[in-house]
Amino acid sequence: MMYKKFLAVTGFASLMLAACGESEVTVNYKVVTPVDLELYTESYFATLDMEGEEKMGTITAAYVDLNYSTVGDTIVVKRKYIIDKSRGYLKNYMPSELAWRVAEVETKAVDREVVSLTGLEDGYDTLVAHIPMPERWRTQLLNPDYKPHLRRLEKHRWEMDHLLIGNVPTKANVTQMLKDQGRLNFALIQIDSVVTKGFENRDHRHCLDYIIYLHEKESFPYYIWEQHVNSNIIPEKYKAYNMGLKAEYDTQYEVMLEPETGVPCQEREVKVGTHTMVHPITKDTVKFTSHISIERLYNLKVAAETPAE
Repeated sequence: MMYKKFLAVTGFASLMLAACGESEVTVNYKVVTPVDLELYTESYFATLDMEGEEKMGTITAAYVDLNYSTVGDTIVVKRKYIIDKSRGYLKNYMPSELAWRVAEVETKAVDREVVSLTGLEDGYDTLVAHIPMPERWRTQLLNPDYKPHLRRLEKHRWEMDHLLIGNVPTKANVTQMLKDQGRLNFALIQIDSVVTKGFENRDHRHCLDYIIYLHEKESFPYYIWEQHVNSNIIPEKYKAYNMGLKAEYDTQYEVMLEPETGVPCQEREVKVGTHTMVHPITKDTVKFTSHISIERLYNLKVAAETPAE
């Protein structure tokens, strides 16, 4: 999968830090001065046909503005939707991706724990009500059972970005250290390991890079199934296999962040999914594979210069 690469020219101080090869860094989550960011998120959804060849389906993309600030021990992130650039069969129908198009969302958190999340639920309903689409899709998307999943996805991203704290080795397997700190106790995902990879320069920032290897279940398996069976990827007969839909993913979740503030520089998810579908009459079971890649780039917003008089 091709990813857009953003290579930044760093200042002398950052170059010196990189050259020194720090063996340990202190990770904090304290935003002393508010930070404005432009976030670009892009997702590729592909499935394998009956011959095992990867077929690209939906590609979603959106721009949002973010503001990070701190009130006491609480980190506040305000998100504002700017524009959508999605394309493909399900460009308007993936609940997890539609969440980026909600007008405004505010997250409040203390360290790893999200304590408040506002704007998502009502904003999601408003969004779905106004996007042109067949009513069968609107009814499906307004399923109230999706709301807890959407909240969970927001919290999941936050938790993955805030696994590390305090003194952390910059290149090491830190799984046991995090277990000892009680920072890998999740109910719905299984983390196999966490590895720090050193530093990367992104958007003129010196960012600590780490990868989380995890196993997770899919919140919206119906949508991958819909893409798989309705985009001529597989034979017509499999369209009847519409019961017992479930999916599990082996995921590499990569995070790059500024260790001084915890403000992210980049996130990347690579998922290999195993999907199950069952025929409602014969009860025959069929499995297929999906490949999903997601990239989120956090770029500092540059203030517009005032024209000289």
